[in-house]
Amino acid sequence: MWLAVILWAPAAARSNEQRPLWLAVLGSATAVMLHLQWVNDLIYQVTGPTHLTALARNLIGILTCAAVLDFVFLAVRGRHTYQLYGLAGLAMAVLTWLDFAAEPHLSHKIPPIGDPAPSTTYWGILIAINLSTNMVCAIVCCRYSSASEDLALRAGLRLFGLGAVFSGAYWLLNTIYVGLRYSWIPSLTPILLGCYAFFRASAICVPVGTAVVLALRRFRISRQLRPLWRELVSAVPDVRLGLAGQRRLGCLRYWSLLDLFLYRIVIEIRDAMLELRAYVPQAVLDEVRTRLEHDNSPGAEVDPRVTACWLLIARQAKAGGAPLLRGDLTVPVLGGEDLPGEIEFLRQVAKADTSPQIRRLAAELACHLTSTR
Repeated sequence: MWLAVILWAPAAARSNEQRPLWLAVLGSATAVMLHLQWVNDLIYQVTGPTHLTALARNLIGILTCAAVLDFVFLAVRGRHTYQLYGLAGLAMAVLTWLDFAAEPHLSHKIPPIGDPAPSTTYWGILIAINLSTNMVCAIVCCRYSSASEDLALRAGLRLFGLGAVFSGAYWLLNTIYVGLRYSWIPSLTPILLGCYAFFRASAICVPVGTAVVLALRRFRISRQLRPLWRELVSAVPDVRLGLAGQRRLGCLRYWSLLDLFLYRIVIEIRDAMLELRAYVPQAVLDEVRTRLEHDNSPGAEVDPRVTACWLLIARQAKAGGAPLLRGDLTVPVLGGEDLPGEIEFLRQVAKADTSPQIRRLAAELACHLTSTR
């Protein structure tokens, strides 16, 4: 949970909408950490045995409930509910008073026999606040995750809602244990806390994980397009934008620049295609398509293979000093109606560009074109 909190801290600092959720997980991480015996042992070495650690854990839990409800109401109503933090402060003051007014105690617990420490009233207020908060959170997360079309948001809400379910189950078992003292309940509560911590951490890691996956995907696409890009900008140096070359290494170090780098690769490839079209007669284009349409290639691969072939012919013609053509020089296929579609088309062109069959056909037609000139 602490790793998730640290990774998400920069985004939460910039986003007013994400801050309550981040505060909720920060509070959860702190409260769960204070459940760990070794953490308590370290604290006791400094302060000596004290009930204040357990009190701090529960007070942080109340503040976390306020942050969770603030996040929930922000999702429902579109604005923060700062009054919740005032109510949380009031509840924290009441719990602190009940704790100090109780009989001397070293921990907050519900023993197998006897009254809870510090008191039944203390535990009743604590359980009521936590149980109701987690019920509301689970219901809202379930409802809004089903309505969302954003896959990352849907996953994040469902994971956060699952965390609320396990936390609610933990407090529900504590409610049952106060009244019935079943011996099997204490053995289940650590498991529920562990599941709660795992799903809460997973929920806020979804945006981070999504960003990492997208960055790796862009990096992979840029590597797939780079051989074709190098060939085309070498053939048509004028289309190369200096920023793409200067920041090439920086893009690999800073994921925020990957979009810019990939976008510039696409622009330069497109510009090179437009210029190279002036070196390929329409008759050659028609011949390329006729040959490739009859080689049993899947229909979706025909256009990328045709494009890769005429680009090879055009590069050879330009390198051989062929004159520019006149007339209709429209590029037959550019591929895609938007940037993702264009990128996917160019990935297929880059793949076809390395095909031995395409290279043989391009060499044959380039020789024929040279001989006719």
